[in-house]
Amino acid sequence: MRALLIGSGSRGDFQPMLALAVAMRRAGHTVTLLGSPVFQAEAEAFGISFGPCGHDVREILSKTREQTRTPLGFVRTLNSIIEIEFELQLAHIEPRVQGVDLVVGGGAVMAAHLLADAARVPYRYIGYTPQILPSSYHPMMMVPITRSPRWLNRLLWRVSGGFYNRQMDKRYNAHRTRRGLPRDEDSFSSIFPREKTLLACDPELLPAPPDLADVPQVGSFALPDDRPLPPDLEAFLSAGPPPIYVGFGSMPDDDPQRTTQRVREAAQKAGVRLLLSAGWSGLGGGEDLGPSAHGVGPVSHGLLFPRLAGSVHHGGAGTTAASARAGIPQLLVPHAFDQFMFARQVHKLGLGPQPIPKGALTVERLAEGLRELANNGPMREKARATGESIRSRDPLRAAVSWLEGALAGHKGATARSA
Repeated sequence: MRALLIGSGSRGDFQPMLALAVAMRRAGHTVTLLGSPVFQAEAEAFGISFGPCGHDVREILSKTREQTRTPLGFVRTLNSIIEIEFELQLAHIEPRVQGVDLVVGGGAVMAAHLLADAARVPYRYIGYTPQILPSSYHPMMMVPITRSPRWLNRLLWRVSGGFYNRQMDKRYNAHRTRRGLPRDEDSFSSIFPREKTLLACDPELLPAPPDLADVPQVGSFALPDDRPLPPDLEAFLSAGPPPIYVGFGSMPDDDPQRTTQRVREAAQKAGVRLLLSAGWSGLGGGEDLGPSAHGVGPVSHGLLFPRLAGSVHHGGAGTTAASARAGIPQLLVPHAFDQFMFARQVHKLGLGPQPIPKGALTVERLAEGLRELANNGPMREKARATGESIRSRDPLRAAVSWLEGALAGHKGATARSA
């Protein structure tokens, strides 16, 4: 099989598709992976053919730090670049679609389904949360609420879907017409097609709701990254009890120095060792963190997390899954999107303390959460057992089989219609 994979968005959108690309290659398939230009070196480190697609996400988030202080600010920023991003994706994906057998999208990819249909190539979508699909049991992931009644969720989906359909209608359907495709009255549902979606998130954390029971859910994709941890990190891990990791991934921060200071003070108050991840906001920023703290850049979560006492993070699907898979308790500090739902679930399931939204992060609240991560025995045991359950599955193998079946079904349908 010759497959084109697109992981559009931040690291949390790209890395699962990189894991899938590696798994497909190991299964004997030829894979090309598209994503934000910032991830080219990461793909090439795993020997995966890479092409740029869309904006440089890191640059966009850096330029909009002031506008993304709140969940609503994130949504406004996203809405402001949607149409330009769509055009960039069209330009970057279309030349790659010719000659492939299957197109697979993930994250914020918008143009792939349209282009696959125009090329008469089967398309599938990988979702990292059930919130990507309409349900009466949850609102759209853009809405930072987690306990809304079912009638309100239905209304929110109707309003939100209508908003994005109106925003995209003229541009989306102009490109369909230009490629000989019929008009689509519901572009949002075509971009995120329920009947072609596989949920790559762990049912232990966020199971698909009853009205999405027909959508297959295999579990989160873990990148098989066995690159050794840096020597200085190994030395720090060996020098004392397991530390607690604090990092907010791709999330921007309008004052990373202040956040760094808060995290340091909270760790000191809680009496825990600190492992501070720089992320895209540059936490730590070259500061002397002292003997009980250590700064770290991008490393293998699969190797690092099992050696931690716990993690504090933004609640992205990838870091939440990595913490759960490692069997460690986690404190979520949601910034935007589906992070709020993951934060609610982690706490509700007894896998972590009460979440702290980024805007409410204080030294005192963080110190209290760090103490609970380090000392709450029942929470630690629940996290350990959950990790065992997650590690008992092979989501990537299941996903590759699903994609192979999609291609076989398409070929069978084509043969029957011939």
